[in-house]
Amino acid sequence: MAPPPAVTASGDVTFTILHINDVYEITPVEGGRSGGLARVATLRQRLLAEDPDTFTMIAGDFFSPSALGTARVDGARLNGRQMVAVLNAVGVDVAALGNHEFDVAEADFRARLAESRFPYVSANVAPPAGADAYPNVSPSVVLPVVVAPGDTLRVGVVSAVIPSTRKPYVVYAPPVEALADETALLAPRTDVVVALTHLSFADDATVAATVDGVDMVLGGHEHENVRAYRGPRLVPLLKADANARTAYVHRVTVNRATGAVRVASELVPVTDAIPDDPAVAAEVARWVAAGYAGFRADGFEPDRVATVTTDDLDGRESTVRTRAAALGQLVAEGFRLASQTAALPPAEAGLFNSGSVRVDDVLPAGPFTEYDAIRVLPFGGEVVTVRMPGALLARVLAQGEANVGTGGFLQAAGLERTATGWTVGGQPLDEARVYTVATSDFLVSGRETGLDYFNAETNPDVVIAGRHGDVRRALLNQLVRVYGAPR
Repeated sequence: MAPPPAVTASGDVTFTILHINDVYEITPVEGGRSGGLARVATLRQRLLAEDPDTFTMIAGDFFSPSALGTARVDGARLNGRQMVAVLNAVGVDVAALGNHEFDVAEADFRARLAESRFPYVSANVAPPAGADAYPNVSPSVVLPVVVAPGDTLRVGVVSAVIPSTRKPYVVYAPPVEALADETALLAPRTDVVVALTHLSFADDATVAATVDGVDMVLGGHEHENVRAYRGPRLVPLLKADANARTAYVHRVTVNRATGAVRVASELVPVTDAIPDDPAVAAEVARWVAAGYAGFRADGFEPDRVATVTTDDLDGRESTVRTRAAALGQLVAEGFRLASQTAALPPAEAGLFNSGSVRVDDVLPAGPFTEYDAIRVLPFGGEVVTVRMPGALLARVLAQGEANVGTGGFLQAAGLERTATGWTVGGQPLDEARVYTVATSDFLVSGRETGLDYFNAETNPDVVIAGRHGDVRRALLNQLVRVYGAPR
């Protein structure tokens, strides 16, 4: 297909945006059927062949959390090095900061920014007073579309991030207000403004409906695709699926005479029908090899098949954060049985926060590798047994229900919610007795939402009775119990 003219007789100027968001895996997901940044690179090359004025944008969340990013290479966790290197190879033009960029330590955060061959935009984050500015980050950028010698269409990009990850090296301004202020500065010196955001849908809808000057909101944060229109101008609000299962292609037309902006958006499935870009595939393979070597040094064999499942295991956030899920129950039961010793029976219940599950993928029935377990529980951690009074257990379970839709929603084994209340091992929960519960060291740290009191260091009612090894080993052992060892 021939490239479109830069400007038509009617005064229309066109350009294209390739938009992805929330990418944690450089390789394909869903058993290889979906995603994969080497396929995204091929899509980008095809779009550039159609329209040389194609910009590739990522709407935040890629430094973390990633299974491969937890691998130790050269003595340190990758913490997003592999993501930045592969996105450099893909050819990203501009990125938003997401809340998970701030998961990593300050030194890693600054290093990833400096390693990037693309700029970052964020209007509402800054380092504390007196600290050095973040490298490669600005409140907005302007991308040029050359129409003719001396005539350039100016594409402004502005961003804001949800202030949910609190770290001492970042100070947040209110995101919608900061984005609106930056847009007011940017709009007069541009021809079109793209809000490349990493906000909740509600905040994105407010931006689309109320911020004068914004022509489209290309977002992230939610992991399922969104198409909506808000405000009197029906400003489009669009998000793709996480892990590049889909990408949005936005074909934008700006009329130079009237300033009118039209956006035609196509949600493109990224599947195995799209071949890998060879150069990006080679970069992906290099980082996979390095990461796998790091996992082997820590005692895992990523390629080893632990079992062959006969069920699809749904680890999507929309599942594990909203209801009892088969994968969550496998993990919790694995914790419970990991507590069993020759002298002691297993814990009465298993319990953990669903935010520990980061795979955001459906693991199809078939071979389940040790790397799949790392993908499910990339943060690792230790299984611990705690003794706690029933009244405290009831309070913790109530908070888990209140956390529905977030990572603080609790997955359990040996516990069941009935019409009359909770049962433990099939018996009504007795608030007066002491229970033994297997959980993760994270959950008893008091750092989960609403569970600051569930802290083994500060709450005398939370008594650690045993430690039982890596959470991922507990999951692998439970899978073998359920599905058997591979033949």
